[in-house]
Amino acid sequence: MRRIPLKLELPEKLWWDHNAWYRRWLFRQLPSRARTALDVGCGHGVLARTIPADEVTAIDASERMIEIASSTDRDSRVRWVRGDVFTEDLGRFDVVTAEASLHHLPLREGLERLRELTAPGGTLVVVGLYTIATPLDWAVEAVTLPANAIVGAVKAATGTAGKPYDVDMPVVMSAPTLNEIREAAAEILPGARIRRRLFWRYSMVWHAPEVH
Repeated sequence: MRRIPLKLELPEKLWWDHNAWYRRWLFRQLPSRARTALDVGCGHGVLARTIPADEVTAIDASERMIEIASSTDRDSRVRWVRGDVFTEDLGRFDVVTAEASLHHLPLREGLERLRELTAPGGTLVVVGLYTIATPLDWAVEAVTLPANAIVGAVKAATGTAGKPYDVDMPVVMSAPTLNEIREAAAEILPGARIRRRLFWRYSMVWHAPEVH
């Protein structure tokens, strides 16, 4: 995989959470209340704790991330799992989310596994990173860089900026291109809706077919 181009380095006081920027949108893609949900690559567990479901499973390969997430959790709905999403016996879920975690997995194998984990009639939502590769990607980058600085400055002025991740959070500096993501999803998740987003992100929504 190609490396994600380096972003314009802002002063630390202007750093902010790009994933959280899309969280309201993510919740709008989910049912108002699901029975079961899975958050893949849960990190600190912020998303897992707020998914509207009766039972939430949150998995991460990092022992440190699960330690942090579970130590700050007081919600009995959430089950924290430190493990490999490919090998853990997790079951199937009405809702599956993957926020900035799919690029930690081989693309096609990752999409196939997410499909397996989504129950019939269930919803899969991905907010992911992609590598800049095409002229259109670079045109969007020209908008993203100043927008990133402006949002950081506004958040700093309102006291809502801050380092968006723990120093121990795993970081992967590679990702597939948006074209590669679209091609793989068309084959593995037919009907998935994929959109390019600002701040080095794309979104994907897939509804698993019902079983009749």
